[in-house]
Amino acid sequence: MVSRGRSLATLLALACLATACTGSEQVRPGSAAPTDATGAAQPSTAPEQAPEETGTSLTAEELRARLTPPALPSFAVPTDVLRDAENQRIGEQLQVLPGLYRDIAVLDAHCGPSGEAVAADAGGASPVRPDGTGTLRSGDVQVTVAGDGTGVYDAPDLHIAVLPGGAGVYEDVDVRLSVHPDGAGTYESEDLRAFVRADGSGSFEDDTVRAWIDVDGSGSYRGPEGRVKVAADGSTKGDADPAFAAVVAEVFQEGMPPFPPVPRIDRFEPVGEVCGTVVRLDAGVLFDLDSAGVRPEAEALLQRVAGLLGELGTPSVDVVGHTDSTGDEGYNQSLSERRATAVAERLSAQGVPRDSLRPSGRGEREPVRPDTTAAGELDAAAQQLNRRVELVLRHGR
Repeated sequence: MVSRGRSLATLLALACLATACTGSEQVRPGSAAPTDATGAAQPSTAPEQAPEETGTSLTAEELRARLTPPALPSFAVPTDVLRDAENQRIGEQLQVLPGLYRDIAVLDAHCGPSGEAVAADAGGASPVRPDGTGTLRSGDVQVTVAGDGTGVYDAPDLHIAVLPGGAGVYEDVDVRLSVHPDGAGTYESEDLRAFVRADGSGSFEDDTVRAWIDVDGSGSYRGPEGRVKVAADGSTKGDADPAFAAVVAEVFQEGMPPFPPVPRIDRFEPVGEVCGTVVRLDAGVLFDLDSAGVRPEAEALLQRVAGLLGELGTPSVDVVGHTDSTGDEGYNQSLSERRATAVAERLSAQGVPRDSLRPSGRGEREPVRPDTTAAGELDAAAQQLNRRVELVLRHGR
């Protein structure tokens, strides 16, 4: 359990993270991650359109993805600071984890001059200052946000700190991770450990794969495909298929994938008229890449949503698909429409009247955040957040 009393100590440690507190020792799988190294996992930057199949052997891109730790959740203001009491109740019924957008989030719907309901990502909480910065306290949760998107989030079992340059720390009861501005980092959970240095050396270990890479590109890999030992010149030994061994050598020569920056915390949005509820579903949980077929693993999530709609008396619901801006605009529009229709069909199969669900797609036109940073680089966390399906419930309908 994360202690809120450790916040000061953590912030002192973060000052070290933001400077040059890194060591030079090599790390092998199974050894303890050094306390002076930092790192964090991020959402995949993979585009909505999948690469073409190249055969049965794992590709270099797929192997890099395998050696990348799970995505760090995007941040949202906790459910219990939603302004609308009904939306608080909906969030509790859907068992939304306070403070994080992990698979599902509940937000107030704000109505603009045209009457269209729009998700308010800060939940309609009143800002401490007119520019949306400051500290918000609600129950056991405290969120501090600065103008540059840095800040601290503290809850009984969760601590998040976002630092300048994309550095930060995340810790809950299951996962500990940190990230340095140069892309170095550590990730540790019960079944996965990963460590990456800025020079590309590092290690990765989960229940099926164990790998380490030295700065010169040498290293070893052990996984379902067999064992591969890679020399600094790219030559390989081991019992794996030669084609796969060549893929391992290619990836090792490039080094471990660096961790993308920690997603920033949005400023609190000004309070507007709350006219409904938005239930946001992560497209990465609902669908495979470039697919509109609902994954079997997503059925339990949709059952929770169907149960909520039944309890609310099956209100009229707009089911709206969204994508990121990667790829062709027309393709993304079609994909968003097909995904919205797929969610509506699955909810209907679980007892929600089909005529109460109105699927539509907005493609890439309405991002929650821009897909690129001010420097023009892809923002992986924003891309993940923008790939979504939203259920919009208007009050009085």
